Amino acid sequence: MSSRIKGTGLVLEIDGTDYYADCVSCVLDNEEAAAAVTTFADAALGGARQFYFDIEAIQSPDSASLWAKIWDNTGDIVNYVFAPTGNDTPGTNNPVFTGSVKIPTKPTIGGTASVTGEYTFTTRFDCQEEPTIDRTP
Repeated sequence: MSSRIKGTGLVLEIDGTDYYADCVSCVLDNEEAAAAVTTFADAALGGARQFYFDIEAIQSPDSASLWAKIWDNTGDIVNYVFAPTGNDTPGTNNPVFTGSVKIPTKPTIGGTASVTGEYTFTTRFDCQEEPTIDRTP
């Protein structure tokens, strides 16, 4: 049986800090890249792809939060480590993805009255290159 990813473990390290405790949802995805020029190499691979993270996270103005990291560093290019199975080191069945992302625009803050639980925000981090996958134990 194949290994399965469950919603109990995740490593999302951005610029050296793990923000797993702030994340409600974190998905690495890709779409057709909007490019002015497509090279023959891009076309041979099916077209250029833009990789990105879709993230939902808690709102917290705490200086150590992901919300504050985004607010204070909008536009910076930083390194990331993403381990969807929650492992600290790569493994054959537990890969780790690495690369760099651009910190997006400042996140929202606030919410609706009488809502129970924490307020969240959604954001998108655009990868600056195709992620590197490491399966080396």
